[in-house]
Amino acid sequence: MFRPRFAWRSVAVLGVAALALGACGDADDEPEDITEDEFSGTLNVGMILPTTGGLAPYGVGMIAAVEYAASEINEGGGVWGSDVSLTEENEGPAEEPEVVAAAASAVIAQEVNAVIGAASSTSSLNIIESLYNQQVIQVSPSNTGPDFTDHEFGEYYFRTAPSDIIQGSALGDRIIADGHPTLGILAQQTAYGEGLAEQVAEVYEAGGGEVVYQEYYDLAQTEYSAEIAGLVDADPDAFVLVSYDESRQIIPSLIGAGFNPSDKQWYFVDGNRLDYSGDYDDGLLEGVLASQPVGDGDPADLVAAIEEHHGDSLPETAYVPEAYDAMILVALGAVAANSDDADAIRDQMVNVTTGDNECSSFAECRELLEEGESIAYRGATNTVWNDGGDPSEATIGIFEYADDNTFSQIEEVQGQM
Repeated sequence: MFRPRFAWRSVAVLGVAALALGACGDADDEPEDITEDEFSGTLNVGMILPTTGGLAPYGVGMIAAVEYAASEINEGGGVWGSDVSLTEENEGPAEEPEVVAAAASAVIAQEVNAVIGAASSTSSLNIIESLYNQQVIQVSPSNTGPDFTDHEFGEYYFRTAPSDIIQGSALGDRIIADGHPTLGILAQQTAYGEGLAEQVAEVYEAGGGEVVYQEYYDLAQTEYSAEIAGLVDADPDAFVLVSYDESRQIIPSLIGAGFNPSDKQWYFVDGNRLDYSGDYDDGLLEGVLASQPVGDGDPADLVAAIEEHHGDSLPETAYVPEAYDAMILVALGAVAANSDDADAIRDQMVNVTTGDNECSSFAECRELLEEGESIAYRGATNTVWNDGGDPSEATIGIFEYADDNTFSQIEEVQGQM
């Protein structure tokens, strides 16, 4: 298959080799020697993450991860001689842009240095310009839309989740490898849904498959009979659903129309790779496959530590490692810059992932920076940023649903931008 932009390696879960991580930053931009009395201030970080809407279950975990990371930063000596200060605003549903706009205005008014968020690609696109205009660093733990690469207002934008160019390519390749000659795609009409669906279709067709149905629905919809009728008429061998938790309304409609995963191979994505054990009869989703960006390594210990700090279990753990690393990387960029100047912090954000000395905790990395050393932070996700603020490499997990409608990982695919 022709893949001019990616290098892939597919491996069994138990046989995953370590990623070879290349430097992508400017090696000449070494951190300045740091002494506590050179600069004193407070690193103010705003969280714009969802507590309402379809991504709210993910928001719980991401917020908890940022709070846990901040506690580790403060225990590890803080930033600029002070504890990190966190403020939280609700991102809201992607279909209610006024909510995220109000959140951005609120954190700007509080003069934050950086924002962790938003979770939805659509929501981030709605606030990226206002944050850019105020020179606020923005790091999203879960934006995967391709639109952020080389974005007009992306000078202060970073993400710890990989572009859907990588996930979509991995999924398109997987469908071809599974031997399905025709494909139907139903996706939400958002930056996330369109970007991922189009990448899956492009790679699938480049591999010799035929997309016989590709349709988008409005995120505010609650009824999908017209779209499902078109899918049934097209009669594809395989089917991809790109959604958030509106999948819980779409799946019964598909079954009611006679379009069953027992007859067709279904594929889910990160937005709807959910635990459906309490929603449907056993066996309904058995054999359904799903893709999800994953960190390099088992996040179980980190998730357990976050849950202990949070005081409760997390409803969803997707993008929890990415949220944790987002907070750590903002803090390390600020330490390396030794300044609250947004340009200085931005310039160091890439450098703290591409330096000479690997370190895996804030305290360890901070100590190296204070000694005048360059660092390569290797945390929960092994994020290595390119100069555009995109992860330069990514690992995509392939998951399979069992009889109880829960999923487990069966494979990993590794790709490079």
